[in-house]
Amino acid sequence: MPRGGPEFDPLSADLFPPLPSAVQWGLERTRRILSGVGNPLSSIPVLHVGGTNGKGSVARIWASILKASGLRVGLYSSPHLVSFRERFLVGGRPVPDDLLRELAVQLRPFLIQQEPSYFEATTALAFLAFERARVDVAVIEVGLGGRLDATNVVSPVLTAITNVDLDHREFLGDSVAEIAWEKAGILKSGVPAFTASRNEEVLQLLGREAATLGVPLSRISTPEGEVSLQGTRFRLRTRRWGDLHLRSPLIGMHQLENLALAVRSLEALPPRFPLPVDAVRVGVSNARVPGRFQVEREGDRTWILDVAHNPPAARALADTLRRVSPSAPRVGVLGIMADKDHLEILRALAPELDRIVLTVPSRIPEARRWDPEVVRAELLSEVALEVQVEPTAEEAFRSARTGAGDAGTVLVSGSFGLVGEALRFLDRIPPEALPPSSEFG
Repeated sequence: MPRGGPEFDPLSADLFPPLPSAVQWGLERTRRILSGVGNPLSSIPVLHVGGTNGKGSVARIWASILKASGLRVGLYSSPHLVSFRERFLVGGRPVPDDLLRELAVQLRPFLIQQEPSYFEATTALAFLAFERARVDVAVIEVGLGGRLDATNVVSPVLTAITNVDLDHREFLGDSVAEIAWEKAGILKSGVPAFTASRNEEVLQLLGREAATLGVPLSRISTPEGEVSLQGTRFRLRTRRWGDLHLRSPLIGMHQLENLALAVRSLEALPPRFPLPVDAVRVGVSNARVPGRFQVEREGDRTWILDVAHNPPAARALADTLRRVSPSAPRVGVLGIMADKDHLEILRALAPELDRIVLTVPSRIPEARRWDPEVVRAELLSEVALEVQVEPTAEEAFRSARTGAGDAGTVLVSGSFGLVGEALRFLDRIPPEALPPSSEFG
């Protein structure tokens, strides 16, 4: 993997032999690696979630509710914000580094033999770690697409697809229908599946695939709720728990959609899963997702950190900014990969900002770095805002802090890498990114 790339982390460099960072489609390499180490996770119930946006939030909400019900939960998600260890959580805490190293030694001969991608190796490591940790249930987030994603070797008890929109078109297809077909690849015969998609074309395709496979597919509608900078309050009607009045620290109508999908889908779990109503309330109130409209205070100044890296996510972010109306002046620090539709992202966010600072996150590899000076010229032809360029993220944060004044707002968005740098800059590193003790929680 290229040093300094978005996947690079000193810990992961310790664990794996040199691996290709490029996407490698297919499930056979992952299956062969897992077979070599005893097929970990084969006897552990799995919840599998995919989609264009929101899958990380649904995974976290699932894990939080299941943990509140007394289960030992393994959570595998990607990419990380600050540290590789964020990808493997057991009981909400990272797997100890020493155990990851021990398991990586066990995996190494099979990695050398199969030459998997970085993500395939990481997935195998997660499965092995969860088996060693003796989790009761594993929550697995799809990495990219679905049908040929390395995580799709699982046999889940529950599946969810958050939504489908245009993203990763170079891998998944040029149309929503093509991308939906790839996402639908995680559906498994007889396994209950749920979606929050509102796109009729997507719903029809998912419905056809579900019918072919014999999958009971349900669409979850978005409940009404109130969104503020303090979180989201909403009422949700369920069959299993009746009418629920819930509060969540997650912010935004898009998170209301994710919350409803996560809670309603859990109703389909088999009776052996203890899910008392109090666990649902506690789990929803405790579920936090770093880097998703994360609000941090610096005196009277507000920082909002959001990993929105495609146009639909940027539109959801803009909608949330309008709803919660953070204090002005509002300065946006934006660093986007060159292969993303950066102008559409900027067009969505510009109306909610008073000033824009463009920069290049250090974790973006050379081949995927945009030219912020070129983007600035393109953007200035469309907006009447002040748009400046700073060569490094730290300089961009300092400039934005000055521009926001003592009581304004700084928005950091556009990529996981930039949000990760902001967390370091503000000294707000998520607990799951820090080295854990040698014992699991």
